[in-house]
Amino acid sequence: MVDEDFVKRYRESVDLGEDNYSLIDESCVKPIKKDYTYWDDYWEDLVRYLKEKYKYTYGSQKKKK
Repeated sequence: MVDEDFVKRYRESVDLGEDNYSLIDESCVKPIKKDYTYWDDYWEDLVRYLKEKYKYTYGSQKKKK
């Protein structure tokens, strides 16, 4: 669940067009390569992890569009 302060900081970063790295989701658990038999499965989970962890940190993306 995202709190009100988080949403405020996210909107500010988007409005300013600046990245806010305090919005990184530290609760995400990184997949461990040795737990996977197939590299493709590990890669998919790693990409999903990175996308979820950093999805709110790039406020400058709106400015670039």
